[in-house]
Amino acid sequence: MIDLRNDAGRWDAMRNAAPTEQEAAAGASLQAPTRVLLLMSDTGGGHRSVSEALAEGLRALYGTAVEPRIVDAFIQYAPFPLNRSPALYPYMVKPAIVPFYARAWHFANHPRRARQLVYLFWPWVRERIARLFAENPADVIVSVHPLFNDITLRYWMKAPRRVPFVIVICDIGTIHALWCANADLVIAPHEGARRRAIACGVPPERIVVTGFPTRLRFREVRNAPKDFWRRQLGWSPDLPTVLVMGGGEGMGKVFENARAVAESGLPIQMAVVAGRNERLRRRLESVEWPIPTYIYGFVRTIPEMMAAADLIVTKAGPNTIAEALAVGRPMILTHYLPGQEEGNVDYVVNGGAGAYAPEPEQVKEILREWLGRPELLDRLSQQAAAMGYPDAALDAARWIWEIAQQHKGHAHP
Repeated sequence: MIDLRNDAGRWDAMRNAAPTEQEAAAGASLQAPTRVLLLMSDTGGGHRSVSEALAEGLRALYGTAVEPRIVDAFIQYAPFPLNRSPALYPYMVKPAIVPFYARAWHFANHPRRARQLVYLFWPWVRERIARLFAENPADVIVSVHPLFNDITLRYWMKAPRRVPFVIVICDIGTIHALWCANADLVIAPHEGARRRAIACGVPPERIVVTGFPTRLRFREVRNAPKDFWRRQLGWSPDLPTVLVMGGGEGMGKVFENARAVAESGLPIQMAVVAGRNERLRRRLESVEWPIPTYIYGFVRTIPEMMAAADLIVTKAGPNTIAEALAVGRPMILTHYLPGQEEGNVDYVVNGGAGAYAPEPEQVKEILREWLGRPELLDRLSQQAAAMGYPDAALDAARWIWEIAQQHKGHAHP
């Protein structure tokens, strides 16, 4: 197993080879910064979040010696109608469409079939891909979206100058075959994802396990107690706190789950995040809640909110799960996208960091059990923290930096 938390020899060697922040900043004045192109698309909020986390990690470690650039390859370079994918995604995952979406997901989830489907698009997107890389020169290319992986590799197979290509797998439980392309480096969120990549044909020596990259703020908020963050947010510092979410788009039964929490009969307070779902936010704000309740739309203070909460009620999105684990908060998972997020539920429940409750009444029952047994909630929290990778963005950034420096050294002896 190549895991940065356990493979001490390899990790120490890489850490010693990498420059300190001061050395990197000094080096930036002597040579051009290392250009990192991060390919993502806003088909769901997770891909951008991982891109931003990696950019944060790179800047934190290497300062002005690195120049990360985030590009939404669908919106900026894909032909119609692919360039409308981010706008269409919320409709694609609505209940009436989800069965068809899940069927397509499962159909493509085979290494050979995934390659063949992507290659069908090659004649259609070839010129756009060439323009993407011509307009965004880089020393290393990093993909955080599965649909860009084989297309990128196909382009560089025939390009006159080879640029190293890194894939960061942005799923947790169910790893689609499209993630497992034969890149120069595949960064996996855990050992199970590494095994899946090997089964799909990626050489083991090209895979490292760093955890799922989350913003550095999730790492920082762990250092203060819950009541500190509650005061910072304007919440009661002494009441047990439940955070109810539905991802960045406010998906699933957020309103129904919030009502279940409020009607649990427990002496608690609740924060509900509607994300970009303005209709949901207005509906939540129209209710006179029987417990202290704080309603939010899309916010950048999720790290502080998670750190202030005792537990989180949420859909089984990979980013939310990774963020909750990084902070050490157990989860009640209420909803998942068939295919894409099915394995996320098993990952959390089998790992001992949460429970699955698809109905609001089940949410209420589990909430009463957890808050009524402090020793159980403590055990779940400890297990969540043990499963978390709060340093994942920094660890992944070190690997991206290393492979870029190796390439620059060969290209410019």
